[in-house]
Parts: sequence; C-alpha cells; structure tokens
Amino acid sequence: MYSFEKPLAAVLLIAFTSLTACSDDASDNTDQTTDAAASDASVELDAQASDAATDDATDDAADSAATQSDVSDVSEDTQTASDTVQDVQSAEDVDDDTQTQSDATEDAEDPADVVQDASVVDDAASQDAAQGTGDAMADGQDPGDSAMSVDTLIAIDGGGADSATMPNPCDFSGASKWSFSALPSATIQVSDFTLSASAAAKIEVRHVSEPKRVLYQSPSTGGFLSASKTFLDVHEHQGSFDIKDKVKVTCSKARLLTQAVVGDNLALRGDFEDAEADCKGLTFEAHICQPISGHLQVHVVTNNSKFNRLTWHAGSAADERIYGMGEQFPHDSLNLKGRSIPVIAQEGGVGRGHLPISPAVNAVSKGSAGTEATTYFASPHFLTNNLTSLFVEDTVYAEFDFTPKDHIDMHVHNTTFTGRILHGKSPLELIERFTDFAGRMPTPPSWTGDGAIVALARPLTQSTAIVDDLLKNGVEIAGVWNQTWSGVAKTFIGEQVLWNWTENPYHHPGWKNYVGGLKTKGIRTLCYINSMLRDVTPAIAKVKKNLYAEAASKGYFVKNTKGDVYLLPVTAFDVGLIDLSLPAARTWLKTIIKEEMIKAAGCSGWMADFAEALPFDAVMSTGETGEQWHNRYPVAWAQVNREAVKEAGKDGEILVFHRSGHTKSLKHAIFFWQGDQLTTWDKYDGLVSALHGLINGGLSGISLNHSDIGGYTSLSKYNLGYKRESEQLKRWAEMSAFTALFRTHEGNQPGINAQVYTDKSAMQHFGRMSKVFKALASYRKTLFKDAESKGWPVVRHLALHYPGDAKAWTVDDQFLLGDQFLVAPIKNKCFTKPFCPYDKTLYLPKGEWTHLWSGKSYGSAFGSETVKIKAPIGEPAVFYPKGSAVGADLVSKLKAAGVMK
Repeated sequence: MYSFEKPLAAVLLIAFTSLTACSDDASDNTDQTTDAAASDASVELDAQASDAATDDATDDAADSAATQSDVSDVSEDTQTASDTVQDVQSAEDVDDDTQTQSDATEDAEDPADVVQDASVVDDAASQDAAQGTGDAMADGQDPGDSAMSVDTLIAIDGGGADSATMPNPCDFSGASKWSFSALPSATIQVSDFTLSASAAAKIEVRHVSEPKRVLYQSPSTGGFLSASKTFLDVHEHQGSFDIKDKVKVTCSKARLLTQAVVGDNLALRGDFEDAEADCKGLTFEAHICQPISGHLQVHVVTNNSKFNRLTWHAGSAADERIYGMGEQFPHDSLNLKGRSIPVIAQEGGVGRGHLPISPAVNAVSKGSAGTEATTYFASPHFLTNNLTSLFVEDTVYAEFDFTPKDHIDMHVHNTTFTGRILHGKSPLELIERFTDFAGRMPTPPSWTGDGAIVALARPLTQSTAIVDDLLKNGVEIAGVWNQTWSGVAKTFIGEQVLWNWTENPYHHPGWKNYVGGLKTKGIRTLCYINSMLRDVTPAIAKVKKNLYAEAASKGYFVKNTKGDVYLLPVTAFDVGLIDLSLPAARTWLKTIIKEEMIKAAGCSGWMADFAEALPFDAVMSTGETGEQWHNRYPVAWAQVNREAVKEAGKDGEILVFHRSGHTKSLKHAIFFWQGDQLTTWDKYDGLVSALHGLINGGLSGISLNHSDIGGYTSLSKYNLGYKRESEQLKRWAEMSAFTALFRTHEGNQPGINAQVYTDKSAMQHFGRMSKVFKALASYRKTLFKDAESKGWPVVRHLALHYPGDAKAWTVDDQFLLGDQFLVAPIKNKCFTKPFCPYDKTLYLPKGEWTHLWSGKSYGSAFGSETVKIKAPIGEPAVFYPKGSAVGADLVSKLKAAGVMK
C-alpha cells in the first residue's frame, strides 16, 4: 500500500505511536508539510531594518532611506526553516511599487485596481507615485507577475490592448496639485456614494439608492484610521505560522484637516493629535473613489514609512453577526464576532483544538495542531447580517479583530492600505460585488457530475479490481484518482510518492493500459502534483528525468538568504519550492503539466496541493521576501495550473482542485477542496468542521468547494486512537452528495480506515449516494452558471435566501443546495446500536417543504418551524419547496435509478 502525499500526518502518526508506546508500521501513509524534527523557525520582522540600530529620535531622517532598504538585510545565517532565527526586513520596508504592482493590477474589468498615483503630504509623495506606476498595469496580474512587463501580463492572462489603456475612474495622479480646502459641513457625493466626514476623522458612507442606510461608519469612540510602528515575531511550525504583532507605538487620534474634490473623486488630508513624540508630524492622505458600480475604494498612505501597520476601523453593533474571511472552520458558530482572525494561508493543522489530539500533536510538533483560526484559504473580506461588507485589497499579512463589541479593527501590515466598501441590497448581491474584484470560478467539466471520483492509490491491478467491484455494486464512477502516477520510493516512513512530476514507465509500465481501460468504462483518471520537487537520484528511484536537478540548474527554486536553494524538510527527504515569481520557472512548470500530466500520463485532472508554506525569510527572484509573497504564492499556483490547462486546449475538460488560496485565487482556480480533516465526527477538525468550512467559505466567494469524503487524517495503532468508522463514512457521503463534487480519499491509514469498497454494505450505500449525486447534475449546472456569472456559492448559508429571517442567520449546521434543496446533515454517531432512533431536528424557514424520501409536507406558509424527522442511514434529511419542479425532477430520476420506489 502506497503512502499518500501528507507528510505531516506521517509525523503525527509517529508521534502518536511514541506517545502510546507503540511502533510504527511501514504501510502507514503520510500527510503534507515538513519534518517534525525540524526546530521552530523564528523570524522577527522589524518595521525597518534601521530600527535595530537607530532609536526613534532619528525616525524622520531615516524614512526615505528605509523605504529603499534591500531585502538582502536579512540574516546570512539561514539555511532551512530548522535553523532560522533572525531579523528580516518587513514587507513594509520594500519599495511600495513591487507590492502594489502585484496587488492592484489584476482585474481589467475593474479599473480601480489601478489605485492612485498621488503625490501626497511630505515624503510620502515618492511612495504613492511608485504605487501609481504599478497600479496602472493591465488585467491579470497575480502574485507571480511582479517581475513581468505590462505586455507579458496582458499576454498571460488573456487581456487585450484595451486592458492597459482603459480609463481609470480612480485617477489621483495630479492630487498634489489639487486645491484643498476646509472640510465642508455638507455631505460629499463620490459617484453613487455619499460621504460625510468630520474633523475627528469620523466618516459615514451611504449609497444614493438607499440614502437612509449606512454602509460604513467609523467607530463612535474614534476615527477611521490609526497608524502603528510594529514588528512581527514569526515562528513557523511545519507550514503553520505563529505570528505575534509587537507594537512599539500607535497614533490613534486622527483628525481630518482638508479635502479636495475633482470630478467624482475625493482626497482627504489629516494628521494625528496624539501626545507621543512619534506621532508629531505624522500626516496621511486618503483617496476615495468609485472604481466600479457598488464599490467605494479607500486608499490611505502616510508620510512616514516607519509606521508600517495601518488600521482601518469600522463601527459594529454588539449583536452584529460577521461571516467570511475566506474558508474559516469555526467550532460552534459561523459568526466571527468576538474573534480575531489572522489573514494568512497556512496549514489547517491536525486537531484544531480537539482534546486529546491537539495537545498530543503540539507536544511532538509544536504548532502543528493548528487552531480554530488556521486555514488554508484566507481572505481579508467579511459581510454581516446588517449587510455591511468590507474588504482589503492588499495581500500582505493582516489581522481582522472582531473582538470589540462596538467596532472592528482591520490591521494591515503595510505602509499603505487599499480597502473597499461594498453596496448590495442582499447577501447574494454583496457576494457578487466582492467577486467583481476577487474573480469567479468557471463551470467545471461536465463529466464531474457523472458520479464519484474514487481515490485508489495502489497497484494498478488492485485498483482495477476495486473499480470492477464498485461498478458491480451500482456505484456511479466519474473518475479514479491515483496519486502514484509519478512513482513511489521507500523511506523510513514507508513507500511515498515521488515528488518528481513525470510519467514513470519504470514504476507503472502498465499505466497507459490502465488509463485506457478506465476510459473504455467511461471513467477518467486523475493525478497529483504540488509545486515542490525532490532530488531523485538513481539510488532512490529510476525516473525518465530528474526535475529537481533541472530546476536547480536553471535557478528555478526559491532561495535562502545565502542564495542557495531553500530546502524544506518533508519527513524523510528535503524538497525545493519552485519560485513562482520567476516567469521562466512558471513557463517551465506549465510545460511539465502539459507534457507529462496531460499528454504522457493522460490525467483528466489532479489535486494541486500545498502552496501555503512559503517561509517568510525566503528570497524570491524579484528580490522580495517570502513574507511579501506568502499570500500571493497560492494565487500564482492556481494561475499556473489554469494557464497550463488553457494552453493545452483543455479548459472546461480538466478538473484541478486546490486547497490553499487568497482573495484572487477565485479568479484562477477551477475547484477547491477543504484540506485535511480528521476521520472523526467532531466540530474541531472532523465532519462538522468540514460542514462549517464549506458553508462559510461560500460567503467569501469560494463557490466550488468540497471535502474528502470520510476525512483524511487518522491516528491509530493496534486499534487504539482515531480511525474512520463505517457510519461516519456513510454520513459524510450523504452530506457530500448534495455538494459540488463527490470525491473520496482513502486517508493516511487506508488499511485501518473504513472504505467505500470495504464490504457490500459500504459499496451499496456509496452506490446509492453516487446515484443521488448524479441525479442532481442538471440542477448543479444551473448553479455552476450562477457561480461563474455572479460568484454565488453552490452550497449556501440559509441566510443567503432568507436574509430577513433572524433565525436563519444563526443556523450553522444546515445548508441550501442552490435555493431548491435544504440539507441537514447527521452530525453524530449512534451509540445505541442496533436501536438507533436516527431522529433529526432541523429548522425550516417560512414556506411549505416536501421531505425528499417520504413526500410528506412540513413547514408553514405563515412562518418558520422546527421539525423532527427520521433520518436513517441512506436517507439524509433533505427537503425541497413544495411544488418545486427541480425537486420533482430529482424524485423522478431517483425512482428511475432504483434509489426510490
């Protein structure tokens, strides 16, 4: 049995074994990240490199030089993450043009990605001018494009000549020459928005179509802006990041002094009244405009680049419910009010607070358990039940603090920030507005709706036999996912997949016949890739070519501060990470995907793994740090994969699913999956966490998402610990049948986990659910169109269609498939077998609802109801609106398939 590409799980399994005084088995499989034996990487990121040698009395004199500091100021001692203890220049110290060039020019349909080229107060003028240079670029730039020319950017992302010359509605290039005057007492109109501002830096925003509704207001206790000198104390733990923001000084008493209006654009200037000496002479300028309909953009810069954290403050009601921030996995409630969320893509962790798993994991691999706030896909965006929706465009590290009762603090670790206030009259419209900027996911290949994608990472003859058994037991199969296409090699962990992304005729001499045999049965073959490579010498395995050696010779890897390949330890071996800031490296990697995966191996899709572990102290080809590039890397990874598919002429035919992401990943990714959950039921990291992540992610525009059926990570030895049980696997399959994709994973310990092919009962149940999933294909196609054109999620929170129902906002364990099916997954194991009541209590919004399996009517046209129904295994709690043609169609198809009588 082969080991899967999850090194972290392997490390933790070893840890579990040692904790239980058991020995490991070579057949146990692995999870992804780095070696637990590696010590913590501690990276202290100061506000300026000069801060260490200069006291605050010299701040003003150092400002100009500080912005020109080179990333080579990082310590020369670093080799790998295991020996990193150093001071590294923060992203805020590097020329602003390199940051904004990548962040603000990605969307030709949104000219406001062209932010302001403003000559602002004092020495900030040069910063803003640099920003404008980058911001004037064309559509399509992602984090990997900062080294590229405008023409290259247009060519890569498919933009035309008009992309670079599109008129910019947010043109502040001449702001230094505008005529500024005292703040008026009346409101100021900025295109379709109205804004009132006071000397105390209090701002209130409305929309002309709803003049009585406040879209944004600064806190009642302060203004909209504060500025801080901070440094980040960063500890990396195998792809997990522990980041502490150490504040030196904060200037919080902002005041507005003057304003200028030119056309539809507004510029505000102000300073700070704080008593601290550092705050004296600190000034700022805010540029406010409407880039596109429904968006009000706010760009802020100060005159002192040593203030490397700007905080945008927003008022908030104590009972306001807050959602979004990418793919969050809250334990109890999806409401983020009362929590602080770091905006960084990282390992989700194993356990996420589960007792006793998390303490045991952290005892052996500090930080690897993760927390309630760790996520693979982070986005600085939220919406509330009051229809407030804000986001920050920047990709730098940020923290959104929702803990205060009366306001929200959005900390952006940069010398500037660009945020947006959205207008929408419903939650769905607000998601549509957000994805105007973030991008929208395409309709996936139609074949994905034909049935299950079954994971079978094993010898080809075994895989073929299992497929035949599944088909005989009525399972609808769309694809088989075999991660071992590139070969395997023996390590002390067991047998692990070769991270050398070429078709391997030496390990799988029958691979082409295998793929062809599946094709004759109407089944596609899916593979695996990540953006790392292992140095595969002849002593390790026989391969067609060593991609690591080729990439190293061409300089395609991320470097450490000595200019060497930054080696990342992954359990039993080290790997190099491809530098996606380098255009030539991206082109080379796309060629590998096209020639080796699509052409040679015949892959109809693949898992595009990782991309969230770029070390902060790494050095990119552009001279930027890993800190600056960290959140941009998963976006670049999604773009590389999508471009390869397009260049191969296979867009719309190939399925690629990612786990990591940041805001603009939505523009490039074809699909997402939720990463590695435990093979448990719980809310921390099991079935319930997958349910929560699926629903919440949709509120941040992750419209096409799914989870491994049954979870992934088991921690079991000699029948002790945690492993996947048959009932849990079946209930997870029932939930997944009503989502966007129906895909299994054998888990990191396939031999001890219940599998969909374990026995006849498992196969028959899985066959039943695969038929349900297939029967919903035509309806899902309409939802895919909504996702592609509007950014609406396929799986939806109840409040998206019942925003006026206060109770619907609080229901976190049910979801809607589109607007036609209400699903309430079973979340708990039956402990009283064989006498299981299988009762399910659930909430039905106003209206009459038909129970899928019995045809009985529930609910009321006069109001919402809470009902209790029977939900035995094989009949999950599902309802559709009474009289729904879509519901009737599903019933008809299930009867024709023999699922219903």
